[in-house]
This record gives sequence, C-alpha cells and structure tokens, in this order.
Amino acid sequence: MKRRNLLSRKGRAANGNRRRLMLKRLHQKVLLRRQQFQQFDMQDTFAEAS
Repeated sequence: MKRRNLLSRKGRAANGNRRRLMLKRLHQKVLLRRQQFQQFDMQDTFAEAS
C-alpha cells in the first residue's frame, strides 16, 4: 500500500493558521499600545502649551 501524507499536510496548514492568528493578535496589541502612547503624548504637549 502507498502511504499518504494527508495528515502531515493538514497539520502544517493548521500550524500556519494558528501562527497567523497569534501574529494578528499580537499586532492588534501593538497597535493599541501605539495609539495609547500617541494620546498620552498629545495630552503632554497640550498641557505644556497651555
């Protein structure tokens, strides 16, 4: 009988997908933090200006 590599292909696709989801989540956190820092920075500049 011939061996089939269906399981290994399927697993690799799932791993890649899981990795993509983790990266998306991480990137979302980074964007949120970046936004927060921008807001704090703007508040500081307004406080200094007035």
